[in-house]
Amino acid sequence: MLKVLSYPAAVAAVQHRFESMLVSTTTDTMSAVGFICASDVLSPETVPAFDRSTVDGYAVACADTNAASASAPAVFELCGEVKMGERADFVVGGGRCVYVPTGGMLPKGADAVAMIEDCERRGDEILLSTPLRHMENVAARGEDIEEGGIVLKRGDTLDACKIGALCAAGISRVEVYRKPRFYVISTGDELVGYDEPCPSGKIRDVNTELISAAAGERWELAGRERVVDDRDLLSAAVRRGLDCADVVIVSGGSSVGIADYTERLFNEFGEVFLHGVAIKPGKPTLAASCGDKLLVGLPGHPMAAFTSFKLIFERAYLAAAGAERQSFLFAEAEVNFAGGRGRACVMPVKLSVSEGAVKAKPLFYKSGMISVLAECDGFAVLPDSAEGVYKGERLEIYAI
Repeated sequence: MLKVLSYPAAVAAVQHRFESMLVSTTTDTMSAVGFICASDVLSPETVPAFDRSTVDGYAVACADTNAASASAPAVFELCGEVKMGERADFVVGGGRCVYVPTGGMLPKGADAVAMIEDCERRGDEILLSTPLRHMENVAARGEDIEEGGIVLKRGDTLDACKIGALCAAGISRVEVYRKPRFYVISTGDELVGYDEPCPSGKIRDVNTELISAAAGERWELAGRERVVDDRDLLSAAVRRGLDCADVVIVSGGSSVGIADYTERLFNEFGEVFLHGVAIKPGKPTLAASCGDKLLVGLPGHPMAAFTSFKLIFERAYLAAAGAERQSFLFAEAEVNFAGGRGRACVMPVKLSVSEGAVKAKPLFYKSGMISVLAECDGFAVLPDSAEGVYKGERLEIYAI
């Protein structure tokens, strides 16, 4: 009999273990893509470092434009040109202006830029028929990032945009969490490789590749293998995994049955703290602590294995690192559908946009089905108390 925990309690228990496993390290910025920030990143610089123009045009004192109109344009004396990447050693105001390119530094006295297409040039005179607001077409010093300001927060996952922000602030190294190394073991006499002949009565090993790909989105693969239902062989495989990885993931062999060795082995290697989760699918899910490492037992069905990994173990890891909320979004249920009848219910959904709202269409499936994973965009998790969902109800979606 499985000693099940509620879904929230299971996630919290795994999160607690991951919190003790997190290790921070410092890496150069351009090698940090895909890692999670281990601390807030503060800017050592002000960005931009000077008032700069956001258009090609003429830097002016906006007070000189107050009376400008089509019938009586403001007339400026063109005093020079600011070169891109050079200091603006000019003073404007009192009817004087200077040409500045996009991104160019504003000279002293300038607090607005007239776009070149809004002006008429007559020799060394510039005519402007429209008044300008203070700091119009100008990015003020420090408007983007203040020195000492937070560029990134702990838990932010570093992508191209965040790398760009770090570079803009002159940050060449960043503190991140080291990616856990993981080892995948699939068990079962019935399994053959996806690229091998599949005799009658056998089934293809989906979980080795599926879980390796899923975990590899966040973690670092240390190894993977497939073993038959033999206790000694599985024990040796787990030992190999523990020798090189932080997390050993075993799929299959976690339910109650004569050939289900996983729980017994986990108890020999460590301390089982999770055996059974009140969630559908994914009830026969295991986890054990082994020193500073984690043993994970996933159900054998690919759909259940994948949802258990994503919604319990990946979610718990992200929560431990402060990154959990980045994986959630909200959508409206497209139709009515039932809940899990006493268990938290995982419903794969297809997302679309209709009438200005994000809609979630449930993808109904039977036990063991895998094709639905290729279509779904995320999972809605209904609490065990929910009898179902009504059309139009707001759902929290764990995106994949």
